[in-house]
Amino acid sequence: MAALTDEERAERPLTVDEAAEFLKVNRSTVLKWLKEGKIRAAKIGREWRIKKAEIDRLLNGE
Repeated sequence: MAALTDEERAERPLTVDEAAEFLKVNRSTVLKWLKEGKIRAAKIGREWRIKKAEIDRLLNGE
C-alpha cells in the first residue's frame, strides 16, 4: 500500500484521538462535544470518525 499524499491525508476522517491532538484538548473533551452535538461525526463500529471540515467549522465558530 502506497503512502498517502498530503491531499489524501487532509480528506481522511480523523479519529477521536487525532482530533483531540489536533485541537490540543483531552480525548474526553472531544467525546463530550460529540455527545452534545457540538461536533458532527460518523460512528463506524465502535469508533468515531470526524471530517477535517467539521473541525474547521468548530474552529470558525459556525
